[in-house]
Amino acid sequence: MILTIDAGNTRTKWAIFNDANAVIAHGAFNNVELTSSPAQWADCDLVVISNVAGDAVAVKLKAMLSPTVRQHWVSATESGFGICNRYEQPERLGCDRWAAMVGARQYAGQSCLVVNAGTALTIDALLREPATNSHVFAGGVIIPGWHLMRQALLQGTQGIQPALTENKAGTYVDLPTNTEDAIYTGALLAMTGAIEHMSMRLQRQADEAIHCMLGGGDARLLAERLAGSAVISDIVVIEDLVLRGLLVIGREIK
Repeated sequence: MILTIDAGNTRTKWAIFNDANAVIAHGAFNNVELTSSPAQWADCDLVVISNVAGDAVAVKLKAMLSPTVRQHWVSATESGFGICNRYEQPERLGCDRWAAMVGARQYAGQSCLVVNAGTALTIDALLREPATNSHVFAGGVIIPGWHLMRQALLQGTQGIQPALTENKAGTYVDLPTNTEDAIYTGALLAMTGAIEHMSMRLQRQADEAIHCMLGGGDARLLAERLAGSAVISDIVVIEDLVLRGLLVIGREIK
């Protein structure tokens, strides 16, 4: 069995896949709570890890894993898994973005926009090359996620702070008339607007319809708001997209 671990900026998600690629156990930790490993981890013979949370989290994860289990720490490469990586410095592409694209390619035969919605929102363009039936990572953007936008407003303003500190989440409204709804709606519009804009850019290069693959903790929230989009018509939600990509990588190296 393969254990996949996605250590993000705030939380670490994990899943165990059997030989039929079915999830048989999964869970998540806040990064500050990484101490002891779940009992199911002991049954795995390979661990595939994406870590963008830094060295301190890497040390914690290594301490949680059995020293006898085979470990593979993912990093982006110039090419692999049917994808040509056109980042200026391919190895500097975030390993979570790389894993998400590897996962997305298994579900989307055509060109697709790969969106991972966590602490940060990444929006990456995978362009299919019909002649080789491979994909090219053509480029992408990174913007703050919903919670990070809210945090920035809390830390960088004075007048907005009281509304945010009352723990009123707000809701989506077409024309907000209170601060909580204005913050909630504004953050969602910033995120969905960026996704739609990137979709239009990819569509101009792709000679075919494109998918929009949404992963991460806020994937369903974004899917709800994009459902009526005049720009994006084909939306697929796979919340554990990074873990699915790590599974593909694990199958390749096992």
